[in-house]
Amino acid sequence: MGGRFRLKAGFDVSGFSANAQVVLVAMQRYGMMLADNGSDWFFQGTVDDGWTNGLLDQLKQVPAGASVAVDARGCRVSTDSAAFAYGPDCPAPS
Repeated sequence: MGGRFRLKAGFDVSGFSANAQVVLVAMQRYGMMLADNGSDWFFQGTVDDGWTNGLLDQLKQVPAGASVAVDARGCRVSTDSAAFAYGPDCPAPS
């Protein structure tokens, strides 16, 4: 149900608000899960005062082409576990 994507390291986040930059830098470092239901590249947050419509509207301005798919198969500890570990086939984000 979905895939892991990472915002390209070279994507310029300087034109976004400080709050949006925090999210975008996290997306560059840790990536995000993209679900395969709903609208194309639709971005949403949880119901929380910190996720304002203005913040979400900024994040929606990031084009799909600014992200790359991440093959996380090499990070699995085992096929029947959600655990992962960095290693030769799963480099830590830079």
